[in-house]
Amino acid sequence: MARPFIIGAYASHPAPELEADYYQLLADQPWVAGVEIPYPGQLATQLDVLASHLSPHWDFNTITAIPGTMQNVWKDENFGLASPDEAGREAALAFTRRLCDDLDDLCDKAGRLLVGRVQLHSAPTRLANADAFKRSLEDVLGWDWCGATLVVEHCDAYIPGQNPEKGFLSLADEIDIVAELSVGIHLNWGRSAVEGRNAETAFEHVREAGERGVLDGIVFSGAGPEETQYGYSWIDGHLPAQADEPTSLMDAEQIGRCAQAAIAGGVEYLGAKVCVPKDASLEQRLAMLTGIYRACHLQG
Repeated sequence: MARPFIIGAYASHPAPELEADYYQLLADQPWVAGVEIPYPGQLATQLDVLASHLSPHWDFNTITAIPGTMQNVWKDENFGLASPDEAGREAALAFTRRLCDDLDDLCDKAGRLLVGRVQLHSAPTRLANADAFKRSLEDVLGWDWCGATLVVEHCDAYIPGQNPEKGFLSLADEIDIVAELSVGIHLNWGRSAVEGRNAETAFEHVREAGERGVLDGIVFSGAGPEETQYGYSWIDGHLPAQADEPTSLMDAEQIGRCAQAAIAGGVEYLGAKVCVPKDASLEQRLAMLTGIYRACHLQG
């Protein structure tokens, strides 16, 4: 049975006037099952555009809460579903409720169920508490998510002495929580590499989640130790694969290795999310994503 392959298209968006053409190009690819939708805190102004971009045959779109989560964390260090500060946790629950309501509005606008997974996160930075996160997940699991399944996306864990990009809970803590609540883990290759400052951490995370029976999805984004056009060293910046960005640690061998380990670990879906050069053509953007898909060795 073929596993869905999704594209984090927002990371590789072209100029606004070309977005519709880009989404149509992606929809023309038989291996693309859907896209990852970023949630900044509201969708009201985007409903019409989003509904028009989501191809009718895409039956496995996902939505990630990380953009809005980080915007709130930057404003309030106590914000997060894993916050030990009750006001910060309640604020994150209110944000998550808005996401749930906006997803319902999006499905109404499109006239169908659109989303297969909703990715939630164990913010805040440095302060995340496992017990608080478990309580929050218990709350939100009781809501109506329009047919979507909740997953926890692991971001780089807080490591004392290391400058965090996200700095949330450890994967071990998240796995313990989701295993108890029957929730899955979603991994991002680049965020795991940023955590360990190497490619091996991404593979170890795939294997760890798979062995515990909680690995639900993995999306391939790159990361690396050098400053590039995409940002500073070890940025959570969705670097392309090494074939398109030589400093990226995510080469074809690492992609294939992790994808096959993920499949062995029972993963339900895979995907790709990379930034691209600003002047890249639509075809070049697609080619960079296609290279990642092919490196996963999913054909047949």
